[in-house]
Amino acid sequence: MFFENEIKKISERTNGRIAIFVDMDGVVADYRFGEGQNIVDNVEGTYLKKRAIKTTIKTLKKVNDMFDYDMFILSSCRFDSQVEEKRVWLEKHMPFIKPENQLFVLSDTFEDRKMLKINKIKQVLNRGYIKAIMVDDTHDILFLAINELKDKVVPFHVIALID
Repeated sequence: MFFENEIKKISERTNGRIAIFVDMDGVVADYRFGEGQNIVDNVEGTYLKKRAIKTTIKTLKKVNDMFDYDMFILSSCRFDSQVEEKRVWLEKHMPFIKPENQLFVLSDTFEDRKMLKINKIKQVLNRGYIKAIMVDDTHDILFLAINELKDKVVPFHVIALID
């Protein structure tokens, strides 16, 4: 309810197109402690086996149905095969996210992915959106978004989706 109410407030204060960017790992798909090595080693099936975080998915689905915004998944991967696994996972657990709204950045390092994600948001904003709502589980990325995008972004930590 909290997140829906916050989105409603943004909607009331904003005229124009709004995009919502949602991180995947740790937000809608479980990120388990220690699985990072499987990602680095590109272990087949790592993403396909992730547990869906139903509470956050339900909240996002509700927001998607309530507002005329474009919702995007914005996630990072190390390999193209991981992108494909994430697409299959999204089709199964979040079919309301259009394939063309599934955005992925490829990065070899945890640090590089942060700016790559911000640059991807900038690219989408240049398509006529006036505001970006960003949901992530990494504070560094949320703070970077504020520094880079200024008043064009409203950041939310994933905990805002849980009542």
